[in-house]
Formats: sequence, structure tokens, C-alpha cells
Amino acid sequence: MAGRIMHVDLDAFFVEVCRRRRPELRDVPLLVVGGRRDSRGVVQSASYDARRFGVRSGMPIAQAVRLCPEATFVQGTFDHYRQASRTVRQVLSRHAPTVVMASLDEGYLDFAGTERLYPVSLLPVAEAVRDDIRRETGLDCSIGIGTSRMVAKLASDFAKPRGLCEVRAGWEHGFLAGLSLAALPGIGPKEAARLKSLGLQEVAQVQCLSEEQLSRLIGPSARLLMRRARGMGSATLRPDRPARSVSRETTLPRDSRDLRQLEGLLIRFVGLVAADLRDQGLVARTVVLKLRHSDFRTVTRRRTLDCPTDLDQELMGALKQLLPPAFQEAVRRRQGIRLIGASATGLEPAAPLDLFEPEARTRLRALTRAVDVVRDRYGFDAVQPARTLKSARRRRS
Repeated sequence: MAGRIMHVDLDAFFVEVCRRRRPELRDVPLLVVGGRRDSRGVVQSASYDARRFGVRSGMPIAQAVRLCPEATFVQGTFDHYRQASRTVRQVLSRHAPTVVMASLDEGYLDFAGTERLYPVSLLPVAEAVRDDIRRETGLDCSIGIGTSRMVAKLASDFAKPRGLCEVRAGWEHGFLAGLSLAALPGIGPKEAARLKSLGLQEVAQVQCLSEEQLSRLIGPSARLLMRRARGMGSATLRPDRPARSVSRETTLPRDSRDLRQLEGLLIRFVGLVAADLRDQGLVARTVVLKLRHSDFRTVTRRRTLDCPTDLDQELMGALKQLLPPAFQEAVRRRQGIRLIGASATGLEPAAPLDLFEPEARTRLRALTRAVDVVRDRYGFDAVQPARTLKSARRRRS
């Protein structure tokens, strides 16, 4: 039995969430989200009008300014993105027995076992999903349907914006034949250039070869490329698979040589990371510090904790030990810090509460729950450590 996977991709998600939250942006056609015009961050999302100028996600803000100087550049709020994503997840869960969010702005739905309900097509379900998301969040989405995750994702890309595309069992060969190899997952710019140098640019060209012929041409990666060109991929979802890591990082407006400023940023990032862990019912076994020097050298330091945790103070305790020596390395190289980030890895489901844990840790957990309640209602910035508030005042002065 062929798989039945639906991929829902929210169109220009970060842009549209900002527009919903800030009415003054709703009629701004050229909108780029990710940072101010003079910031050194990267583009999170761009409106479709701005994309016509070549602006893309992941592009440095400075490059986006050069490509589209008339655009309005704004910094979004992660809490708003997360709240919108949660609402979308709730909508999706009403339509399919299995839902897996691949990121804040995209999710997969598994319709295996629903053949009697939808014997021919899932397009009516896709229309209902699109309408429900629009009604409850004000956001538009594109939806692809296929026999595997890969085909469903490519179908939603083909349908953008606000479209629907279904690739039924047996249609994969013809659908993929019309795509370039660069559209397939795992084919980045370097690999696409290598394949082009070998005379391969279109999926149809690969489909016309045998695996043996392709192997002689491109080497050991032939089998995987052949499978993708034929539409073969995972046809099931695993909702119980935890995330591999949770992280936050930022590129600073100016290179920093202030250890206290960096520590204040780290405290904020840890608060965001820990909140995400608790929201997903996960704990972390390892913390990772990331620093990028002025000359773009990137340094990472990690520490494994004695006990997996989702508590801010315990995660920050380990990072505080990593930061000073990593910072001193930049000082010795006469470099400032361009980027700082924190991540939690080695994730696993949180265990039931230990009835015999130390009293101090129980009090800390109770305090954390109270803070989470306030932040869920009023936003993350409603409660902040005094240390981060001092850092913010110092940066503004």
C-alpha cells in the first residue's frame, strides 16, 4: 500500500506573523524579516514581492538591502512565531491521526489507514486544512500530497503560494521528470554544479539511466540519487522522535569585547532554550557554547551535565564555566565576538518527577513553573533576570 503523506508549508510565515501582529505592516509590499536594515543578521523570511528582487531566507541582511533597498526591514518576535505555530499544529491534529511539525512553519500529516474515508484523493482534506488555518490564524499555506515525505514536500514547493498539488501513486515519475536536480533534497549548490559539469541538470536525465550507468558517471552517490529521482523515500512519520537539539544565537550589531554583555545575552538564550525544552517535554544532557570571532573563526565548547535537565539555572551553570576561557581565546587572538549562541543537545524525554530530589531543586522547579505561566500569558519578556535587564540598559546607553 502506497504511503499517503501531506506536507503543509506556511507561506512567508515570519513575514505574515509580523503583519498580523503589527497592522502598520499589512500594506507594506516589500517586507523583510530578520533584523533592522543596519543589522548583521540574516533574513528569516521575505515577502513574495521582495523575493522578486532575489532576497532569500538565510541571506545576510546587508545583501538583502543591496538587492532591495526600498524594502522595510523588521525584527520579529519568537514568542509570536511559536504561538502561531502551536495554533497551526492544533488545526492539523484535527485532520490526521499523525502530525509531525518539521519546523515552526511546516508540518507533515500521515493519512495511512484512511483509504476508506478518502479512497481516491486527499484534495478535499487539503482544502479543508487550508481553509481552517486561514480562518483560525489568518495565515496562508501551500499543501503538497504524495506517496513519501520527499514527494509531498516537492509538491508543496510546486504549489506555492497558496496552492494545492497532489501526486498520486504512479504519478511520481512524471511529476519529478519536470524538475531540476537542484530541487531534490540533498542537492546543494556545490553538488548541483558538479552534476551539471557531468551533463546532468534535470531529473528526467537521471531517470533515463540505469543505476549502473549513473554509478559510472557520478560514483557512490548514484543509488541515493536514483531513488530520489524515482520518488522513493520515507512513507511513514515518527511522531515520537525527539528533536536533536534546541538552540538560539544572534549576530551582534557590533563586535563585542565585553564579557558581561555576552554573559547577559547567554542568560537570555538559555531562558529561551530551556522554555522550549519544557514545552516539548524534553531534557538536555549536554550544553554547547558557540562564539564567532571578528575574522569569522567559529569556536564551540560543550559540557555534559551530571543529570539531564530543563532548568535555566542548571543549563546556565555549565555555560558560565565555558564562556570565560572561550572568550579569553578571542582576546588572545585580538578578536571581538561577532556571534554568540547556546544550544542544548543529547535530548531525551523528561522523566517523571523524583519524589526524593533535593528541596532546593524542587523549589527551583516550582519557581520555573510560575515563570512559565506568566510568560505564556504575557510573553517571554514579561519576566527577565535582573542581569539581562542591566545588560539591555547598558547597550542602550
